[in-house]
Amino acid sequence: MPSGTVRVTNIPPPETLPTWTLVEELRVGSVEGDGPDVFGYLKGLVALDGGGFAVLESQAQELRVFGPDGAHIATHGRKGQGPGEFADANGLMLDQDGRLWVPDTRNGRMSVFDPEEGFVESFPFADANFNATWNGAMVEGNRIYRPSSVSGNRMLLRVYDLNMRLIDSLPLPSDGPEGEEFDPASQPGAFYQEMGGRYMAYSIPFYPHEVTYLDKRGAVWSTRPGDPEYRIKRWQPGGDTTLLVETRRPPVPVPAVERDSIIDMMRQMLSNMGVGEWDWSRVPAIRPAVEDIFESAEGNLWIRTPFSGRGVLFDVYSRDVAYLGTASLGSGLKLFEQVTPIVRGDLVWLVATDELDVPYVIRARITPAHRGTP
Repeated sequence: MPSGTVRVTNIPPPETLPTWTLVEELRVGSVEGDGPDVFGYLKGLVALDGGGFAVLESQAQELRVFGPDGAHIATHGRKGQGPGEFADANGLMLDQDGRLWVPDTRNGRMSVFDPEEGFVESFPFADANFNATWNGAMVEGNRIYRPSSVSGNRMLLRVYDLNMRLIDSLPLPSDGPEGEEFDPASQPGAFYQEMGGRYMAYSIPFYPHEVTYLDKRGAVWSTRPGDPEYRIKRWQPGGDTTLLVETRRPPVPVPAVERDSIIDMMRQMLSNMGVGEWDWSRVPAIRPAVEDIFESAEGNLWIRTPFSGRGVLFDVYSRDVAYLGTASLGSGLKLFEQVTPIVRGDLVWLVATDELDVPYVIRARITPAHRGTP
């Protein structure tokens, strides 16, 4: 393009046939009991060398480590304020030396653990994002990036070294004009309801909220808020957009019975609250085409996208966004969307739930359905 931005357009066949299937080879989790494999709510997942993994169990405030065979190796941390203890641990990162980094908002620190030996050290870290799942990232092995909101609609990307010293703050795009106060009543992706001097903002189902991903080189991949199309851009914080990627696929409709069921549920909620109706036409009839963005350890880009059948699809692109193929999770599991999958070589780690909403950590092998290597 005249600006120097590279634009890539993919036009796949209307009916996407998976190139690979993610075949489950290990499942860790339990319906009942009090062992370390009973998960309440997970807010972090990392894959370890050799096939093992670690998770942050936020309800118990524990860091749990499992081996390649799924056996429990160690549990680190507990609720508290002492060294290696957590008050509001809400995420998990892996550094290039294999150590685990856990942000703890209420204790005001970042704690570092060896997967087997446990607590190593901690650094003061003031972060005001209570309860929310961590959205920061380890970048280039020696920086930690953390998006942060400031006054009004302004957003900054805080850059820290590995001693959690703030070394830079880069401007991020805002939802509204700079300096304009946030107006909860005019958010396009939420229903607004006043209640006795307070208000409630309820996220609109199927609305295409912005999807963002911080890659390990410090670039940001994102969709545009309100845009349901399959379009993503790559840009540098504080800099310009360097790449636009568009994949042209037919939109995936929301089944009428599913949309009606969700609207009926919200209607009942409003009735219980004693308030009037919302504008149900604001509930989209098509699904957002981009549901998640992440990359493999090798640097390939993975895009989670819906399709009309059951299961989950991931489009896979090379680092220069050449389309490599599509991986299918199949219909046996429901992906837990709050935890991003991890891809290393031909293995994928992810969190899924069954029909009883019991969470499991799944390790799956990427098996060719046709030809190609992810």
